[in-house]
Amino acid sequence: GESSHPVRSRRGGDLFAAEEEEELRVLGVFSNQIAGHKDKKPTDTPSFFTTNDGKLFKNISYDVRGEREEAFYKSVFGADGLAGFRRFMPAFYKSTLYRGVKYLCLEDACFGMKAPCAADIKVGTVDFYSLDSEEKKKIHKKKKLGIAPILGFRFAGAKVYKVASGETECYDKKWGLSFTTVNAAQKTETYFDNGRAVRRDILPGLIRDLVDLRRYYTSQTQFWLCRSSLLVVYDGLTDGLFRMKMIDFSHYASQDISSDNTHLEIGLDNLVDILSYIHEDRTRDWTWAEGSGKGQE
Repeated sequence: GESSHPVRSRRGGDLFAAEEEEELRVLGVFSNQIAGHKDKKPTDTPSFFTTNDGKLFKNISYDVRGEREEAFYKSVFGADGLAGFRRFMPAFYKSTLYRGVKYLCLEDACFGMKAPCAADIKVGTVDFYSLDSEEKKKIHKKKKLGIAPILGFRFAGAKVYKVASGETECYDKKWGLSFTTVNAAQKTETYFDNGRAVRRDILPGLIRDLVDLRRYYTSQTQFWLCRSSLLVVYDGLTDGLFRMKMIDFSHYASQDISSDNTHLEIGLDNLVDILSYIHEDRTRDWTWAEGSGKGQE
């Protein structure tokens, strides 16, 4: 339920700060988070919280990564030529302070859904840049990336509303790492299976959005994205209602200073291929065809 105290955001001097002091009523800690940093115990300054007007507040006070993510949102929603990427991101309203801690005020992609189902899908074949320090490269090379170096994506987590039981089933990072080039389509279908049917009604629109995202990303020459995710959400109780947004931008790089391509397009291509396969309800298995860039039947 709502907290008994309002959140007061202080007036700030940055581009997207509130024009005047305002009151926001906290609904509570964001309950739809499925991956990333999570608070291990209750805190007055949580990693995420939501308000009753469809806004999500993300804590960016942890280190320089928060500053970089804020800079990326401001560049896209500012006036420096990145406006074409806005439709693929949660709307950015402002930066604000809550109890002395800085937050991004963003669109809550799950707002208005009766039974939100959500998946966090990391995209790209690598998760570091060539300009990174050797120490940083060594750390990231030890991380488990599952099929990402091959298929260009991996599920970091997901949750699905099951119609028959009325309960939500959660899938963690370990589940995402169980994907292989043989079972990737079957595992991906799990996210769209409500226990009674596979939600094929949302797939055509989702595929179109992925194709549009790939077209934009590969045509622009301003930035690379590394360790970013696709947030895919749909309503478990409403036909056709879904949203797809890219999130996590603390590791973007300007193409002016980096020649690295983290190959998001490989992940997007394979996701489109797998979702098209699921939508067509084929009876034969989808498997990876080495060297082709896509799967085969």
